[in-house]
Amino acid sequence: MVAPDLVVMLSIDGLAATFLDDPTLEVPALQSLVARGARARRLVPIFPSVTWPCHASIVTGVAPARHGVLGNMVFDRTAGAPVEHFGDRTEVPIAVDTLWDRLHARGERTAGVCWPKTRGVTAVADNIPEFYDQELFERHASRPLWSELADRGLPIARYGPWSAEHALGPMQDWLTLESARHILRVRPPRLLLLHFLTLDSFQHDYGTTSPEARWALTEMDRLVGRLLETLEALGRAESTTLLVFGDHGFVDVHRIYHLNQILCEERLVEVDAGGTVTRRLAWATGNGGAAHVYVLDGAPRTTRERLSERLSALSGVEVFGPERFPDLGLPAPGPGSTQGDLMLAAAADVYFTGHATAAAVARAPAYRAAHGHLPGIERMAAGLVMAGPGVAGGVKLETASMLSLAPTAARLLRVELPAAEAPPLLEALDERLHHG
Repeated sequence: MVAPDLVVMLSIDGLAATFLDDPTLEVPALQSLVARGARARRLVPIFPSVTWPCHASIVTGVAPARHGVLGNMVFDRTAGAPVEHFGDRTEVPIAVDTLWDRLHARGERTAGVCWPKTRGVTAVADNIPEFYDQELFERHASRPLWSELADRGLPIARYGPWSAEHALGPMQDWLTLESARHILRVRPPRLLLLHFLTLDSFQHDYGTTSPEARWALTEMDRLVGRLLETLEALGRAESTTLLVFGDHGFVDVHRIYHLNQILCEERLVEVDAGGTVTRRLAWATGNGGAAHVYVLDGAPRTTRERLSERLSALSGVEVFGPERFPDLGLPAPGPGSTQGDLMLAAAADVYFTGHATAAAVARAPAYRAAHGHLPGIERMAAGLVMAGPGVAGGVKLETASMLSLAPTAARLLRVELPAAEAPPLLEALDERLHHG
């Protein structure tokens, strides 16, 4: 068999490249895939290297400038309010064709469990998007799938609470896997998209080399092993190709800049005694090691230059103006765009928040590790393993672009993805798949 009947794209959030090179970690399922498949030592993410833009790039093969998901948190100039992509709290679709669009056009099924940016996507036939609010699960999860999971006795009424609390992440990921196992048994797709989050959460909370992060990776490996066992039991192991990857790496952080507090100092943001923002002439949205800074209506004409100078003076901060945005894979700012007028990139030990008040800072967790930084930082690289029909065994690539994941999956699925900005990873594919 050259091409698979089923492709599974499994994102282990925060699976840094360094994990797959650590001989002290026990990850037998992942190592079994490495032994019979191909891997890239460094999967280079996009910028900002945060979950929601990365996952949009993973299924489109294009940078944020084209798919439109410019951060986990951005600002809508028209509405005058922040937009949270994370948790799919707002229905803002991906702006270009995805793998599921191409399969749907051909009458083939995609299923997704906990995959970002799938709220309201009818082309994903069986769809449980990544939400943090139970009410959104109840409203948007596909029927009859959601009802079938309840009938099986799975605790789907806990999906929201388990998703919202980092400490409960292992239960969320277990429920994601159990939902996927049901889909494989009862509603088999051509493409299955899965997303596990515990490794990301535990690195944020405890650090990249903490016992908690190491345990999380072994737990993710256990879930991968359970998935492989399910495919074997269904007689589908030999006809399934798996792409297992991280969406970004991680760095341990020791310094924080609360950007909207700085804008308050510059008298560009005003907050009342209760902590409510009463006036914005500028605003910043923190995305870990990246941030958007917006200059809003009513601001003096010199505000962008003034802020560029003020923020450039911060230790460990690089400021980019619009002339550099194409190099970063970002669009031009404008009235209808959620792109900031300035883009900030942090040094490896720094991250940003958008908190404007001391009370908000006090309520927020202080991360021990973060991501979002420029992809050139070595530890931002993720891991990638591929195995199954169509994959050339024994291949070890030094680097691969995240933008190559979608065209590689498209080649395995025998669909076209003409908008993709990077080629498929042909070195990792059976040579019979090298020509469409």
